[in-house]
Amino acid sequence: MAQTHPSVAQTIGVVLHLDGDAPPLAELRRHVASHLDHEPRLTHYLRGPGLKARWFHDPSPDLSIRVREQRCPTGAQHLEAALTDLVARPLPDAGPLWDIWLLSGYAPGRYSLCLRAHHSTQDGMGMVGTLTTLFGTVPAPARQPLIRAGAGAYLGTVRDMLSASATHDVWNHSALPLAGSRAIGWTEVPTQHLRKAATARGGDTNDGFLAALGGALRTWTSQAWPRGADRRLPAITMVNLRRAGERDRPGNYIGFAPAPLPCHEPTAEGRLDHIIAATRSSKDPGRLTAMRSLMDVLPARVFQALATRMTTPGRSAVTTSYLAIHRPLGYGLDPVTHIQPFNWLPRHQPASVVACSYNGVTSVCFVTDTALPGLDQLPRLFRDAVDELPQADKVRGPSPRTGVVLPAPGAEIDASSLVDFGLIKDILVQQGGLPPAPITPQATPEQAGIDSLAVAVLSMTLEDLMGIVITEPELAQATTVADLAGLVARRAAPRSSHGRPDGRGPQPSSDRTRAVPQA
Repeated sequence: MAQTHPSVAQTIGVVLHLDGDAPPLAELRRHVASHLDHEPRLTHYLRGPGLKARWFHDPSPDLSIRVREQRCPTGAQHLEAALTDLVARPLPDAGPLWDIWLLSGYAPGRYSLCLRAHHSTQDGMGMVGTLTTLFGTVPAPARQPLIRAGAGAYLGTVRDMLSASATHDVWNHSALPLAGSRAIGWTEVPTQHLRKAATARGGDTNDGFLAALGGALRTWTSQAWPRGADRRLPAITMVNLRRAGERDRPGNYIGFAPAPLPCHEPTAEGRLDHIIAATRSSKDPGRLTAMRSLMDVLPARVFQALATRMTTPGRSAVTTSYLAIHRPLGYGLDPVTHIQPFNWLPRHQPASVVACSYNGVTSVCFVTDTALPGLDQLPRLFRDAVDELPQADKVRGPSPRTGVVLPAPGAEIDASSLVDFGLIKDILVQQGGLPPAPITPQATPEQAGIDSLAVAVLSMTLEDLMGIVITEPELAQATTVADLAGLVARRAAPRSSHGRPDGRGPQPSSDRTRAVPQA
């Protein structure tokens, strides 16, 4: 696709905002160079025409053009302008397609690191892996349980692939064709606002994000796009299909699943219920196995044909992605306080929206086609839609999918009533894929089959489901499953702050949108 339509930039990336004094550029280059042997995504690139392209290895890419510095005038608006420029600026045109920019000067005691890469070499989870290698602690390799997919999972996956490319004619307006000129904007919301509303109805943070996006687009279509008003808007969500042993591999290991946005539903509660039902199959381990198996066996030309079909005006959809970074990141002693993602906009698509949760804040990037009137206001409309989500003291609905009835998240409660052995076992079985029989209160982690992958799943689920942050090394210290449940119960203390751990609240955001020049 990049070779067929070279004018469509496929640059993705993240901006890390740090507290501290900006390091010397030479020091940053030495830091990156010391990690190249452990990060294949920074030393490999595709070379060759079309589907005949092959991977090449450059063990020592030129860091003088890949690790660079830009000083900004004082003021947040100058950082914003620099980031907007970086989104559109071409990547290095030879060798591995990535670079890192050190941005400083816009505020005392603050600086940013912007990692950019071509989407052909990194997908979303690949980008998270690169960040972890360079600025975090790399987790120990984990063993994944073998999940088999039945015939129904394969049929459902094929059906979803076909439905995602069905003709719907929402965006191919003859007077306002999608020309590819794009605008980019960001906004930030407390992650708890998304998580609480969704988990109380059986969903997760991604469901809260998609429901809010549906509310924002409902408002926009009613005001500016009548052909999309009061209907489900076609959308797809990216699904991570990497296996445990593929954490470091370059390339794309993602699938997609239909996630029609319920813009016809007038209430926020109704939109949440629709989204939770729509995304349930894409979280099923058997369905994920089927998606990955089809990726492995189908020829690349089939996926190319499908991608081409999905980017025709009559079939295009809103593209969505959600990432959560659970481990703290930093450079030296300087902590990363918040993260901004950015994405590219495929040809003939109206919008690409990516969200990233880190340190209690979810930052959302909106890349929209400027041909659509007022769609650049999505950041503001999204914040309004998040405010409409049901709050914890108002939410009533089905219990979470784990089968355990949870009180309203964040309420003042007795921790022992919130966490028990049954909840921990349920997470390990339903989310971690472990067999239930060996998981007894007195079983050791080894006897219960709780390996490093299951510990990682438990850690992430506790944070996503209940807002309880416990690192994997802490969980791994438990000697029995009962001890594990006790540890979680002790950490399930009531919390009242929805801001950052340092009490400063969510990072201010102007919600302004800027036009991005065509690459």
